[in-house]
Amino acid sequence: MCRLCQGIVRAAEALCAAMFAGVFVVFVYKIVMRYAAHDAVAWADEVSVVLFIWIVFLANGFVVEDRRQISFDLLYRHLGPSGQRVIAVVRTLLIGAIIAAALPGSLDYIAFLWREKTPVLLWRLDIVYACFGAFMVAVLVRYLVRLAGLLGAKWREAL
Repeated sequence: MCRLCQGIVRAAEALCAAMFAGVFVVFVYKIVMRYAAHDAVAWADEVSVVLFIWIVFLANGFVVEDRRQISFDLLYRHLGPSGQRVIAVVRTLLIGAIIAAALPGSLDYIAFLWREKTPVLLWRLDIVYACFGAFMVAVLVRYLVRLAGLLGAKWREAL
């Protein structure tokens, strides 16, 4: 993996870990405020939900390797390397094409959401859901790199 890619992964890991720590702190604060001060902290739920959305999409787009994703490999694992290569190329093309086809509309809709805000903190929804756009772009780039690897001379390393 290139140094730039490793840096991006490390930065995403650190950001996700910090956001998860933020979720924990907000959750503990909400519990303490509910039982100690008898105050329902409405903003805490909103912050937790937004942080979870960002954690899920950033981690899946930048941190979790393709091999770590859930997959149905009943046929794939019983094939030889050449058969696995064919299935990997078809899978990569199919998912990459779906992401590429959905990307313009998704980015357009995320941009459209600047008009809407969250109910409590009034955060703009385009910012809240920008992580989905980053996720889609990251997945598309990963699949293009994977496809190049599968079609290259060292394709066995890409399996």
